Amino acid sequence: MGAIIKKRWTAATAGALLAAGCGSGPVETGVTTAPMGSVPSVSAGPSVSGSSAAPSPTASVREIPASIPASAFLLAADVPGKAKGKPQRLGAGDHELPEFCGRDYEQRERVGLRATQSLAFTSKDSPPDSTPKAMIYQDVIVFRGDGAEAFLTDLAAAVRDCPGGEKKNSLTESIGAGDASLLVERSSPARDDTGEPVGDGSRHYFYWAAVRVGDAVAFVSNTGWESGSADRDDTVHLGRKAAARLDSWR
Repeated sequence: MGAIIKKRWTAATAGALLAAGCGSGPVETGVTTAPMGSVPSVSAGPSVSGSSAAPSPTASVREIPASIPASAFLLAADVPGKAKGKPQRLGAGDHELPEFCGRDYEQRERVGLRATQSLAFTSKDSPPDSTPKAMIYQDVIVFRGDGAEAFLTDLAAAVRDCPGGEKKNSLTESIGAGDASLLVERSSPARDDTGEPVGDGSRHYFYWAAVRVGDAVAFVSNTGWESGSADRDDTVHLGRKAAARLDSWR
């Protein structure tokens, strides 16, 4: 899909990427004391009534942790290829979750603790100086009460209610991970590395995997790299790995 201009990966490139990350309300870094195989896509799933699910007994009584350890996140060994450097913790406000037609699904008032990291990786057979295949952002969010269940319920509703126009959104109900999970696909007309439309009918893809384990959610954002699309199977793989990491911690 569209020509991809390869650029040499450097430490400066990685630093610039992290500095340019996106921002969504106050978040907590992982050390700060507290106050997402191939799966078929469907554009709609079972109906969801209300904005939140019934409270989970476990989620309603668990204490909010003081911090989120590195072991709760994806590690370099979890990527479907070779990691480019080590995972990097991002600061407060450095990354925001995707928007779907302005629908609020984030349950901000029920967030107990949130931390974010980024991790780039290449294909298994890529030389050491190759450009990344994808940049992955991962948010780990611990909620109060039934906030984690409401997050996935409202996220699914937001995607269904925002099929899009030029940018198209679609939802897969489960990737078979955690207590509940979702896979979201967004596509738009492809552009080259200069931002110009390719004009050949090809499309660029982003993927997001959200997995819940008890009172916590791992939200994995696969942005691809520059004009290169994210890979669906990679995102499913990472979402399942993220669920396993979260389950081991929480």
